[in-house]
Amino acid sequence: MKKNPPLKKKSKQIPKKKKEKLAIVGSGIAGMGCSYFLRDHYEITVFEKADYVGGHTNTVFVPEEQKKIPIDTGFIVFNHVTYPNLKRFFEELNVPTKKTSMSFSVQHVPDDLEFCGSGLGGLFAQRKNIFNFRFLRLLLNINRFNQESPRILQDPKYKEYSLHRYIREEGYHPDLLTYYLVPMSSAVWSTPEDLMLEFPAYSLVRFFLNHGFLGLNTQHQWYTVDGGSIEYVKRLITPNRDRFHTNSPVLGVEVTPAGKAKLTFKGKKSEVFDKVILACHADSSLNILKKPSTLQKELLSQFEYQENIATLHTDDAVMPNTRSAWSSWNYRMDLIQGQIRPHTIYWMNSLQGVSKKKDYFLSIGDPGLLDPKKVLKRIKYEHPLFHVGSLKAQERLSELNSKGPIYFCGSYFRYGFHEDAFWSAKELSETLLGRKVWN
Repeated sequence: MKKNPPLKKKSKQIPKKKKEKLAIVGSGIAGMGCSYFLRDHYEITVFEKADYVGGHTNTVFVPEEQKKIPIDTGFIVFNHVTYPNLKRFFEELNVPTKKTSMSFSVQHVPDDLEFCGSGLGGLFAQRKNIFNFRFLRLLLNINRFNQESPRILQDPKYKEYSLHRYIREEGYHPDLLTYYLVPMSSAVWSTPEDLMLEFPAYSLVRFFLNHGFLGLNTQHQWYTVDGGSIEYVKRLITPNRDRFHTNSPVLGVEVTPAGKAKLTFKGKKSEVFDKVILACHADSSLNILKKPSTLQKELLSQFEYQENIATLHTDDAVMPNTRSAWSSWNYRMDLIQGQIRPHTIYWMNSLQGVSKKKDYFLSIGDPGLLDPKKVLKRIKYEHPLFHVGSLKAQERLSELNSKGPIYFCGSYFRYGFHEDAFWSAKELSETLLGRKVWN
């Protein structure tokens, strides 16, 4: 009689661990970065109050003849040296990029002064300045600042200094602030002139040094996204479009007795998640927290924001009178009702090569000089304002992410730019995963 073969024992199947639910509040580059790094490890939902995904990544399409031209109005440029994480991110997404120019001009209308940093021809775009003692003194002060300012990075006492205090105590001429440092830094950070004077000197010098702004021959090669920054947003969200919910402002976040995060909304019922990332501005994050901890209040309250209106237009009347002074970035100062009113104009043809038929510009903080018939679109943005107190708070921001279920990231963790927001998303993702996200 044949014996039946022994029955094979069924191998026990280990049930897959259910992914934790993660909410991300804000779909700017910080929120998008977190969703990218954590996409395979959490069940992710992204809530965005605006009607589009991207935050400061905002491409506007302008009709020109039979086509639509993509023009960026928020994030526009990056480089490979000081944006290493963004560079790698773009490479992974196969984002098309192209070289651009980062020339800069200053136009002080009341003093009839125009110059730009593109070599000697740009510095002396107005030939009369070759014999202008005040202008030549300014150039000497700029050169001295470029040579000497990096030394303050070796002395921690300068972390207490504002830009105005540093320039005053080091004996620079006030024109250095009026015609150069304030225009350049105000254009970079989209910050009003008076508030720029309180900007931390240490942080500004470190940023200028890292970005190659301290000399004619130290600049990095800059790039822009070919087709507009919407190209990277599309590549990021297309595979997981259902995870992103626009027109969905979060009204409140609180910790439940079970240690989870409860989100409340307008017009719909609340939802509970295992974790939540507040990838929005520091002040917005603090306002969303229903019961902020002492630490959260102490650190987040140190960051303030400036509302700026970005105006896309075709009015070249606000550009320098001397065509050779036209630059990618142009800082203009006008005397209006007894006050100096500055604003920044980006020449988008130079920055993004958007058209060969018409000049397009993006003005930040236009004081009312633009011809309304030439305005294409106005967009409201908010930019962080940095001071000595916020610089000190930055050193402790990582403490906010030492335990959950509420976590934070955003550009305010460093200098306020795209790379900084993305870097903060990468750092937070590594904290949550307990490992590096990239080898």
